Amino acid sequence: MGVVSAAADVAVALFSLTVAVAAPLIDAQSVLPRHLFPAPLVSLKRWYAREFGDYLVARPPGFLRGLVWLELAFLWPLAVATLYGVLARRRWAATTSLIAGVSTLTSMSAILGEIVGSKKATPKLLQMYVPFAVFAVIAILRGLCSSAPRGTAGSSLGPSARKKRA
Repeated sequence: MGVVSAAADVAVALFSLTVAVAAPLIDAQSVLPRHLFPAPLVSLKRWYAREFGDYLVARPPGFLRGLVWLELAFLWPLAVATLYGVLARRRWAATTSLIAGVSTLTSMSAILGEIVGSKKATPKLLQMYVPFAVFAVIAILRGLCSSAPRGTAGSSLGPSARKKRA
């Protein structure tokens, strides 16, 4: 079980790092004025949209702009916290991982529903979006399956509040 847990930690850390970097540098270009971003980042976004045929990034519809605002305001700080929590082995990282996974899976469901429903889903485009849905599921499972140390499961009292028996 330790290997599976370590693999989940690596996947969640990689996912969190990707969101922590991409959200403010790439995704934010969909909702903020272009002049706020350096030319190489604007060119990178245009290249990606052209190369992968990502019509949502090229001309973001209203629902995608809303999801980007949600990502910037909520998911980005959560991804930074989750990355720190996983790397520092904090117990609360299971909770942030769960929340980030649910938020991302919800967004990916809407995006993938649009891509597949519009019949514009190319294998290359799906290769960009499906991994985020997979990482989201791994983050959810990591959050749900992280076990508390023995003796504390189900206890709401901290160690100093427990009574000692003589």
